[in-house]
Amino acid sequence: MPKLKYFAESILADLKANVPSNFERYRASGFEDVAKLNGWSMELSSVEVDPDNLGKLDPAGGAAAEVSNSLIVFRGFSRMTPALATEERIWARLTHFECLEYARKRWPLKDEPKEAGGLLGSLTGAKQKVAEQRRKVHHQNVSQVETHYFARGRTGYRDDNAVSRLWWNAFIAWQVDPEDQEGVLKELLRTADIRSNLVERPMLSNRASLLRGIIRTMRSHPDVYGTEATFREFMKALNLRGSGVLFESLSDLETDAILLRCRDDALRSVGS
Repeated sequence: MPKLKYFAESILADLKANVPSNFERYRASGFEDVAKLNGWSMELSSVEVDPDNLGKLDPAGGAAAEVSNSLIVFRGFSRMTPALATEERIWARLTHFECLEYARKRWPLKDEPKEAGGLLGSLTGAKQKVAEQRRKVHHQNVSQVETHYFARGRTGYRDDNAVSRLWWNAFIAWQVDPEDQEGVLKELLRTADIRSNLVERPMLSNRASLLRGIIRTMRSHPDVYGTEATFREFMKALNLRGSGVLFESLSDLETDAILLRCRDDALRSVGS
């Protein structure tokens, strides 16, 4: 398999500074014409990537596609480590090349409205309205690219970048249960609200033993996520009951007992 490639810092900075001028590349033409220029395709000798596997990513969205895509990305690299997986230059390179087609279909850019012409174009109010629409779409497109094609900080690589978020989903699931990674992923990605509570909180995503307990509770008592309100109350109860508790030192039975009390608190709170 080919070595994993990444951007030089200067290339990454230039791309960030020139997002609007590259809209057509993000929409259609891509970046292949600059791939061989200095700094665009630096190789990381310790990690190999399977580009054919990455080509199977499904841009449909939804929980099922997220689970499948997370496994594809996780299995698409050899010897990827959590430390390397925080490196923006790796993920930005992938979203601009190997995974560009997936990213552009998953988060397509909008076409800006055309300027008013003819009689309509002579009306000041109509011209201003079109200009305002163009500005709005322009800002939305810039935000879309900055969010999903780059990976700034913890939230960027863990939650936003089109590819890195998939790797982190699968890595966290693997930490919870390497023998049932897919099953854990299905629970973590059941809804966007569940993911935001379990994956996007370092207090939880870095504590495999506690996450295991939450997954067990979700499986044995699905009413805990029956509604968004119930699950949010469950998490609030966990914040209260779990504060200061070293779950890593508890047995599964002791952890489950605390989580079941949190579940009972949540059901009482929402009136179930």
